[in-house]
Amino acid sequence: MIPEAKWFCPGILWERERSGVSVTMEQLSELQKIPIMELRREELSDANEVVIDTSKSLDQRVQSFFGQVKNPFAQNVGEYILQIGYAEGVQETLDDRMVQLVRKQTAIM
Repeated sequence: MIPEAKWFCPGILWERERSGVSVTMEQLSELQKIPIMELRREELSDANEVVIDTSKSLDQRVQSFFGQVKNPFAQNVGEYILQIGYAEGVQETLDDRMVQLVRKQTAIM
């Protein structure tokens, strides 16, 4: 399930429409539901070609990202397809998970 529209920053959908790219929440939801084995490399953006100016505001960075990618949930990364998803109801942050990973890796070594 896609996060609320406000997660994508206020005005992001309008900005895409203004720039000639129209996308609805339903279309985003459909893009997110595509199984990774059904994704086609030629229909995805290359992650190495996406350039985000980190000096811009969050809204501007998000708008830039959405303007550069064909599917915000999947990209080509080298010879692989990277698909991004979200888990609902999870309380841990990405930082929490990274700390867990490091702790696990150091315990193994």
